[in-house]
Amino acid sequence: MASLTSNIDFRKQVLRYPVDLVDEAKALNIIGECWSGNTDLHVITLNAEMIISAQKDKRLSGIIQEANLVIPDGAGVVLALKLQGYSTRRVPGIELARSALQLAANQNIAVALIGGSSEVLNYLIDALPREIPGLKLVFCQDGYFNPNDENAIMNNINNLGAQLALVAMGIPRQDYFIEQALKITKHTVFIGVGGSFDVWAGKKQRAPQIWQTCHLEWLYRLIKEPWRFSRMSSTLPNFACQVIIEFFKNKLTPNKKEK
Repeated sequence: MASLTSNIDFRKQVLRYPVDLVDEAKALNIIGECWSGNTDLHVITLNAEMIISAQKDKRLSGIIQEANLVIPDGAGVVLALKLQGYSTRRVPGIELARSALQLAANQNIAVALIGGSSEVLNYLIDALPREIPGLKLVFCQDGYFNPNDENAIMNNINNLGAQLALVAMGIPRQDYFIEQALKITKHTVFIGVGGSFDVWAGKKQRAPQIWQTCHLEWLYRLIKEPWRFSRMSSTLPNFACQVIIEFFKNKLTPNKKEK
């Protein structure tokens, strides 16, 4: 699947993974253009943890490389871009997904929700249409389905005409699902949204605004969910070290003049 942005100057790289210098408004414009043009779209919200996971997972790595739109979700990704001289702001995936739901409601776009527990999903089926008037939920499936049912779920997304599908099953499962779904569905925008459903349903709490502003949402999450420590204690320093090494390597390597 070719990237929409591969030939545009706002596609950059962090540790050899693509990331697009877009804000939420630009991302929503691209989503809207896909609906207008009846084209599919895979949106990835990239952070440090996903990059480190992809370095160990060839399939996930390929999925990121082939994604149409890669949003700078994580603070680490944004800081890495700034070290390269690119000024950009973090675009939290949870906020982009919510705005995409609002845009879908405004344009009468059918929506599918995939992932989360049955309890969380049932809550959202009731709450989201009340919170976002005009929202058209045509298919919802919790994330605890039998793998043998995967193709049937993808066919339901397609047959019911969902042009926006939010997939909340965590990395890399949601990415594997989207990769396969794009082979079956037509004209659908897919966004992997991780734990967003749990936050929307009040099962988990996002960091207060001051933590978000200071790029410390990851630390707040770690405090609230200390079981993440073993994973993040290796992932974040690993990412930071690689970014710093690449920064100095680029500084010390003279630019080669074209012959």
